[in-house]
Amino acid sequence: MKPTCRHDPRPAGSAGTALLCAALALPGMIAAAAMPAAAQRVELAWKLEAGTELVYRQSMQSETGMPQGMGTSSMRSESTQRWTVLEVDGDGNATVRVTTEQAQMSLDGPLGASGVDPADPAGSATFREAAEALAGTSHTIVFDPRGAVIGTSGLEEMREALRAQVPDPSTQAMVDSMLSDEALRGQGALESLPLPTEAVGIGSTWDSNYTSAIPTFGSMTAVTSHRVESMDGDLVVIGSSGTMSVEDGGATSSPFPLELGDTTIVATSRFDAGRGLLLGTESTMRLQMSMAIGGQEIVIGTVITSTLELIEGGG
Repeated sequence: MKPTCRHDPRPAGSAGTALLCAALALPGMIAAAAMPAAAQRVELAWKLEAGTELVYRQSMQSETGMPQGMGTSSMRSESTQRWTVLEVDGDGNATVRVTTEQAQMSLDGPLGASGVDPADPAGSATFREAAEALAGTSHTIVFDPRGAVIGTSGLEEMREALRAQVPDPSTQAMVDSMLSDEALRGQGALESLPLPTEAVGIGSTWDSNYTSAIPTFGSMTAVTSHRVESMDGDLVVIGSSGTMSVEDGGATSSPFPLELGDTTIVATSRFDAGRGLLLGTESTMRLQMSMAIGGQEIVIGTVITSTLELIEGGG
């Protein structure tokens, strides 16, 4: 017969029962105390509500080694985007208006430096006007609780704003490619964290892969592995690593035969499981491109470092 552990107000005759109850409860208490450190599992999903506003700051820096001892070319950019949650349906799919509030860019290479800052009147006029044209433009994305972009609209305004500042037809074609609906869906998968469908704990892993269009190279496929590195309350830190490849190995539209070589990406993301928000991502992409000019192969290596940080909103 299983002992029944009840409170007995009598001072005598109950000590043995109390000790027995404590002994039976001890293993469960130890297991409960150990669970947060070793066996805690949480579900990772976006939990947005209509009317919520978030502001993300995105920055990117690229360093490219130029061929034939021409030095290094670098580019830095930063922008802030305001997310306004318009609605969330019964399945948790969120419709979000993304508005570019400001954009800055600087270029530094063998031919000199130039700035792309709307607040800097000394910067490149063309680039400054392009940045000014982007400020205030918006588009709408729809994504599911796992972060997959399932719909977009309103990119025409952004495309037209940039096309007006870059009269060159080839550059306009690149703008159209970069800001197409298909490219944005791919970019969403690249820069946001694809979340798993099951609850996770420390050491949990999952994979993701997607194909999207990128300028010049056409179709690109990325294969990435993700792993929960640590958990501290609701804060979940996730490490990601993967490779990228293009369908035919080379550029689809380039004056020279251009091939994309080894391309790897390593990233760390921070997700708030309680609030259902991506707090930030830091990633480093390393890639090599090679081209043949005059019978000589030229290899160009680039390192791109990107950060995404939630700077306002989310409670």
